[in-house]
Amino acid sequence: AFIGGGPGGYVAAIKAAQLGLKTVCVEKRGTLGGTCLNVGCIPSKALLNASHKYHEAAHDFAKLGIKIEGLSYDFDAMMAKKTSVVGDFCKGIEGLFKKNKVDYIKGHAAFVND
Repeated sequence: AFIGGGPGGYVAAIKAAQLGLKTVCVEKRGTLGGTCLNVGCIPSKALLNASHKYHEAAHDFAKLGIKIEGLSYDFDAMMAKKTSVVGDFCKGIEGLFKKNKVDYIKGHAAFVND
């Protein structure tokens, strides 16, 4: 059993299953990938990518002969794209679990010493 579906837990669970062990991964968040994928690195980078493109359109495109009048952004659409990117990555990990026959439980787990 692996507690936590972050980059350490899900990679270890998949490797254990590939080595022939019956494997389960328990994740309390409800989505695999850990902090980086769900609320840290990946969502931040998705929003940074959009903001960089906006900056390029506002400041650099004119140097290339591309003029944009009335440039604006749609914050809700940017957030939706970020959510979509995160969801796609999470589904990718779930697909790897299915492919490698790793059982996945959404819930809380702890190891207990007897």
